[in-house]
Amino acid sequence: MTALVQAHDLARTFDVSPPWLNRVLERKPRVLLHAVDGVSFSIERGKTLALVGESGCGKSTVARLLVGLYAPTRGGLQFDGQDAHAAFKTAEGRKLRRRIQMIFQDPYASLNPRWI
Repeated sequence: MTALVQAHDLARTFDVSPPWLNRVLERKPRVLLHAVDGVSFSIERGKTLALVGESGCGKSTVARLLVGLYAPTRGGLQFDGQDAHAAFKTAEGRKLRRRIQMIFQDPYASLNPRWI
């Protein structure tokens, strides 16, 4: 069976530095926050993946990378055989976004009632 979703070496960093002028005047370096680093997985069609972990471990960041809310700093994501983040920037990406969703901790409040 072929994978529906494949993530390879996903990483996302955020610049949490003070504004540029403050850094120059105070002679402070840039500060980067490594929210997610080196995440890889594969989900086959018809299977489910639960993303579980402690608070602040990057679960929501990985989910936002998967649905296209964040672009990865490094790594790649394929959905149904196509590069998802390249597709998100095109008209075809709108169709792709309709097929992907995040489900939050209370699934009964998050799911469309027609699907239950």
